[in-house]
Amino acid sequence: MEGNMFDSPTVANLQMSNRVVYSPFAENQANSDGTVSQQLYEYYLDLAREGTGLVILESAYVAGQGRGSFSQLGLSEERHTEPLYRLVKAMQAEGAAVGIRLSHAGARTSEAICGEQPIAPSVINFGKDYNISREFDEGDIEEISLFFIHAAERAEEIEANLIEINGSQISLFDQCLSKRFNHRFDNYGGPVEGRMRLPTEILKAIKSRISPKLPISYFFSIHDKLDDGFTDADLKTLLHSLSGAKVDIFHPVTIHVMNKFFETDDTLVEWVAKSTRKPIVAEGNIKSPQILKEVIAMGKAQIYALDKAIFTRPNWFSFLQKKIVP
Repeated sequence: MEGNMFDSPTVANLQMSNRVVYSPFAENQANSDGTVSQQLYEYYLDLAREGTGLVILESAYVAGQGRGSFSQLGLSEERHTEPLYRLVKAMQAEGAAVGIRLSHAGARTSEAICGEQPIAPSVINFGKDYNISREFDEGDIEEISLFFIHAAERAEEIEANLIEINGSQISLFDQCLSKRFNHRFDNYGGPVEGRMRLPTEILKAIKSRISPKLPISYFFSIHDKLDDGFTDADLKTLLHSLSGAKVDIFHPVTIHVMNKFFETDDTLVEWVAKSTRKPIVAEGNIKSPQILKEVIAMGKAQIYALDKAIFTRPNWFSFLQKKIVP
């Protein structure tokens, strides 16, 4: 890693005061209409004031059909933009860069929440709190793409410093990648290239509509797919597909950042670094300075998403500086 934890890096056009990232923890603190609540405003503003280099706002639904909770943040309508703009500018004034994660729940929602039968790559039933999904068709694909494009344009309108696309947390794109949930035999199923077709097509479309200076991060996980036969070759294909879609930053997440993958001594961050020279966010239970030091020592990541436990510690920023800086 170039520099140190507390320098002021520029990563893929993203200027930060330090390399500390707050990754969203599905807070679901928004108002019932998806707008920023006072509680959410104060919560994120405090994170900025305390010294966080980059704060990624919690997953915002890109369309009503992709809403996963009654209290989820939204970026699907113009009414969502003004409150978010005020929050983003207030956080930036405190020295933090601000990202926003765009998400579609896919089958992991209900008609009561999203207003229609959920859609997904295949027919899925996540249990009694959800409704059985229907398989998306060509018309749905075009509509979903527009939802993400317009949400990304709103993210640019609120002057966010980063857009992150949610490909984890059993969201729509995660469902597409998973063999467990994607049983399709058309171009959107089968091998990894097919299962990644929807997110990569949408990423390319977003890239064609927003400023090239606004970086896009892709948030993804594979640990839950290993039992279904996901291999190191599949990971390489996944990263190649995302690189072809001009993703600027890779954000892999796993249960623990130091866990080993594919029966080797390499962590997921190290495996990702083998296939790309693009910046990497390290995330996975980094809840102590010792773990953070181990991740930094690998020299493969440029940004570090710390566990929520660190942020709840009084004077956490000063604490980290004392523990990390020699």
